[in-house]
Amino acid sequence: MTFPDSLLHLALESADLGVWRLDLTRDQEMLRSLRHDQMFGYDTLQPSWGLERALAHILDEDRHILVQAFERAIKDGHLACEFRVRWPDGSIHWIAPRGRTDYENGEARYVTGIVSDVTARKRAEEDDLQQSKMIAIGQLTAGIAHDFNNVLQGIGGAFDLIEKKAAAGTLEGVTAVTRLGTGLVDRASRMTHRLLAFSRRSPLAPRAIALEKRLPEIAALLRPTATQHVTVTCDIEPGLCAHVDDAHLETAVLNLLVNARDASPRGGRIHLAARRASGLPSHDDAPRLVLSVSDEGTGIAADDLPHVFEPFFTTKPAGTGTGLGLSQVHGFAHQSGGHVDVESALHQGTTVRVYLPVCALPDEPIACAQVVHRPPGAARILLVDDEPGVLDTLAVTLRDQGHEVITAHHAEDAQAAWRAHAPFSALITDIGLPGPMDGCALAHWARAEIPDLPVVLITGYAGTPLDDRLPRHAEVLVKPFALSALRTLLKRWFRERADRADGVRWSG
Repeated sequence: MTFPDSLLHLALESADLGVWRLDLTRDQEMLRSLRHDQMFGYDTLQPSWGLERALAHILDEDRHILVQAFERAIKDGHLACEFRVRWPDGSIHWIAPRGRTDYENGEARYVTGIVSDVTARKRAEEDDLQQSKMIAIGQLTAGIAHDFNNVLQGIGGAFDLIEKKAAAGTLEGVTAVTRLGTGLVDRASRMTHRLLAFSRRSPLAPRAIALEKRLPEIAALLRPTATQHVTVTCDIEPGLCAHVDDAHLETAVLNLLVNARDASPRGGRIHLAARRASGLPSHDDAPRLVLSVSDEGTGIAADDLPHVFEPFFTTKPAGTGTGLGLSQVHGFAHQSGGHVDVESALHQGTTVRVYLPVCALPDEPIACAQVVHRPPGAARILLVDDEPGVLDTLAVTLRDQGHEVITAHHAEDAQAAWRAHAPFSALITDIGLPGPMDGCALAHWARAEIPDLPVVLITGYAGTPLDDRLPRHAEVLVKPFALSALRTLLKRWFRERADRADGVRWSG
């Protein structure tokens, strides 16, 4: 049965479709409708048309879509794609050609098809996506506000108790209250670190980590609960080494182990494994390893799987999970140059696989010929931070250790202080300083003055990855950190320097 041309024209007009037929050997369209040209922004039928003419109207970043679609059409016989075009008036529109290939003597000769304007659908999809993003942001901010309000309530209560005890002239119970406040700060710190990890803005200091030794150490940190006593087995490929941030690796693996424990029945088994991965797509062709945590627990419903990496999304009962564990794992994996996936089914268990960059095992340090311990002496330290509260607290801490502390609020002030008070024994600086020079750049400048200067970089949010910006052997402290961590670091540095001055041989 042959349809009348008038009926075909009515169908095309009703569906708002343009038609076209391209001669592949001459790159010339043999026929096309006015509606086809209108979708490229023309009111009248153009004198000629072809693939090259069409490509000239497509946005640069979308041209490969049509080129690849024709390559597939020549090979497979079918064409289908969507891309953006720029009209002569400068406006952007989405169009979607569909077609099939005609062959002569086994060679692709013609492609015949239709084309539709899908701008309205694409804009509706963008609006839906934006609405989904706003809903997600609303859920995220609500979750942050809820958890931080709890933390702030506890910290405020602790300060109120301390103030009342001070007014009463008694120190009884103050130690317990300060420990409570410190614990709440640690809790808030873990929340912000996980959020930064999810956003891939967590400051990382990657180095070679021998997994055969490190992963069992992390697994040993898992503690049973009253209802979940599980057995953890480890299967680590010998000699396997990952190039990652050790602290964030520990947090990620513990998050996975805790989730597996909480989902497991009493006496359940959890399997922690790591091996080299092969045959995986990689944007840089770099070798990867796969670290997996498997359990035999409750599993995750299929409807929940697409959401498990979203911040504050949790399948645990109310009040038993923050919903930040897997989001931290997701951010850590991607920021480290890898990715993560999850496989799960209800009542059959869950396996989470984290793909991370592989590196060579680090060389073992050569043992010292002699170890001489000396108490650290006073040192002159340049301390830089634009936040007065942080600057004053750190300065008091360092001066209490007997050090001379010169403070500055930004890099320009720090350079002026350096010229006025040099030489310095160490530089401690925040990374996010105001002005054109940040803390990393300031550290490099100071190292040009004193090549072996000890440097501590402090950050809570670095903005861009730190891997290529850190001076060699610089230490990174992530806010909030315990002041004891800074004191211990300085003691070690100055003790080692004193030992070297006494002729002790150090290496490694």
